[in-house]
Amino acid sequence: MHARHIMSSPVTTVTATTPIDECLRIVEESGYTVLPVVDEEHHLVGIVSEGDLLREKFRTLPRPGSDIAETMTSPVIAMTPDTDVSSLASAMLRSGLRGIPIVHDRDVIGIVTRRDLLGILTMDDTHIAHEVQHRLDVYAGSPRWTVTVTEGEVAIAGLRGDDPERGVVEALAETVPGVADVQFVQT
Repeated sequence: MHARHIMSSPVTTVTATTPIDECLRIVEESGYTVLPVVDEEHHLVGIVSEGDLLREKFRTLPRPGSDIAETMTSPVIAMTPDTDVSSLASAMLRSGLRGIPIVHDRDVIGIVTRRDLLGILTMDDTHIAHEVQHRLDVYAGSPRWTVTVTEGEVAIAGLRGDDPERGVVEALAETVPGVADVQFVQT
């Protein structure tokens, strides 16, 4: 599974001149614990966490009207949409980050947070089966295949070995968080 499968998108970003108070309001309203900081071309230049914002806001000598240019972390760890989820998790654990921006050509296209990773870990087989079945039914326009899941292993029945849709069906199933493998069973 890759970052693109679990990232939140679109992502809320701020600029280096965004006031601290505005960033705190965005964090409170959005529920995000980190905000990517972008420049005028919308390229990633840093990141600011709720902890950074709170520390700055409650300094013993607060600076009125301060913005996040001095508070943000830069350079920032960012990854691509094709980054494996295990690499994202490792980077978060090693660095203590709460979120990692996902970029394409320096443009922020999403973010993966600890909450996103927890979502994968808490997906049980019933939820996985429901989500895979739903995606396949939407694709097909009606229920054409049967899905069962055991410990994250998806088994899809009702598809011939030479069916030209086999690759699409497999790709749709693989994009569901919590899917470890996809197999086709003959009925």
